[in-house]
Amino acid sequence: MLDFKLSTARLDGTGGFLLSVDGELDISTAEQLAKPAATVIRSGRPLVLDLSMCSFIDSSGLRFVLRIHNALAVVGKPMVVVTDDAHVRRLFSITAIDLSVRVVPDLDRAIAWLGEDGAIGEQSNGRSPFPTPAAE
Repeated sequence: MLDFKLSTARLDGTGGFLLSVDGELDISTAEQLAKPAATVIRSGRPLVLDLSMCSFIDSSGLRFVLRIHNALAVVGKPMVVVTDDAHVRRLFSITAIDLSVRVVPDLDRAIAWLGEDGAIGEQSNGRSPFPTPAAE
């Protein structure tokens, strides 16, 4: 088994949490995120999920990302994923996760997107972090 590290921190100025994954996010590691994710959801604060050191993600990892995003959406809080890994970004695109979950290439952009006090910042692609029903 490859090394897997998980760390959490509060983000100054945003009121949010940072959950960082180092290693592979797969069937053998995804459940390790359950407890810190539950803490974030209970706190009612936005989340930056930092996958910049995540070397691989499988369907279990993708499912985890969707579960936490949906749970945060229920309490009205945004989530943003940080990754610049081409493989991970491609999986987010192929599975259309990037249509509902904001994905940015670096932590600075994630923090800027959250904005001050956890408010959603400007979005360059015009997409909402939460699916909305069609107006037509």
